[in-house]
Amino acid sequence: MRIPPTLEPLVDMGIIQEVIRPLMSGKEAQLYVVVAGGEERVAKVYKEANQRSFKQRADYTDGRSIRNSRDRRAINKRSRHGRAQDEAAWRSAEVDVIYRLRDAGVRVPAPYNFMDGVLIMEMITDADGEPAPRLGDLTFSPEDALNVFNRVLQEVVRMLCAGVVHGDLSEFNVLMGADGPVVIDFPQAVDPASNSGARRLLLRDVDNLHRFLDRVTDHRRPPFAQEMWALFERNELTPETQLRGQFRDNRRQADTKDVLGLIDDAARDEQRRRGQGQGRSQGQGQGRGRGRSNNARGGATSRPARGEVGPKVEVLVRSASGRTMTVSRDPPQTDGRPDNAVRSRAAPRSSSAPSDTSSDTSSSDAPPKKRRRRRRRGRTTSAPSSDAGSRSEA
Repeated sequence: MRIPPTLEPLVDMGIIQEVIRPLMSGKEAQLYVVVAGGEERVAKVYKEANQRSFKQRADYTDGRSIRNSRDRRAINKRSRHGRAQDEAAWRSAEVDVIYRLRDAGVRVPAPYNFMDGVLIMEMITDADGEPAPRLGDLTFSPEDALNVFNRVLQEVVRMLCAGVVHGDLSEFNVLMGADGPVVIDFPQAVDPASNSGARRLLLRDVDNLHRFLDRVTDHRRPPFAQEMWALFERNELTPETQLRGQFRDNRRQADTKDVLGLIDDAARDEQRRRGQGQGRSQGQGQGRGRGRSNNARGGATSRPARGEVGPKVEVLVRSASGRTMTVSRDPPQTDGRPDNAVRSRAAPRSSSAPSDTSSDTSSSDAPPKKRRRRRRRGRTTSAPSSDAGSRSEA
């Protein structure tokens, strides 16, 4: 047989000596009969995520923890690295569960090697040495079917004691080996301590076993799953527990009428408080308005609002040179201050107007800087004249 590309690395490393034939193809993996370690074994090659037909995967990954914080953040962001790590975690989950169940005494295939998404495990055979068939492919008498049902149910009890709920258990995930039924396919197995839907999955697994028994015999369905879960919650379930099918649900239906009544009362109280708060705020606003109107009627005590302005006015400004200019300006704000407190601002002198520097201009009309300049100029011009007069007299 031609070696599949996914098995070539294991053949090159000597883990697999020969690929004999394909065994079967399932929802999530392809099985091959190979020779590894000198005997026939099964190589389970997991399919890619886009080739699997497994649905509602989120129900089974709930509660699974990733130790590496970087990988956990990448998985939550669904980045390329996160998707690769999520796929690797999904494939390795079955290996971890098989080792745990093997140590707990559950009849599962023995794992031998796991590498590059390929699991090498024991090949379950029948009495003739051929690959064991599934329960769904066989025909049983009512007595044999009931015996198989009880044995598989006891394996479910052992799995729950080991902290594992299969999640997809049916007659097609149980092989009928030479020494009895063997449970297979655990990628979707969940931990009942961390998965919120573990109880629902357990009830569905046991219901599928009841459906297998219904094919050959008419029987009542005792509440084995409910009894099993109740014992597990009370920490009273052991691998040797024999279920009796007796269960009484102590959970009572919630009285929704009382709850809804309390919600309505709280809503009415909240509306009443809001109405009172609005009335109080309106009363305070009206009181402020009446106070302002009374102050306005008082006459002298009333002060107009600050910032009210009227139209622009024109002001005549006479410069030091005697020129008269008309300047437009805003009137002062009528805030109650005296008129002399509002200083008028003259418009800047135009650059085209000639500067008057004659000495006959009144110095009192000029700014301080100009007066100082004129005094200096007078000192410099008057000194030579006094010297000349003294010389002439001499």
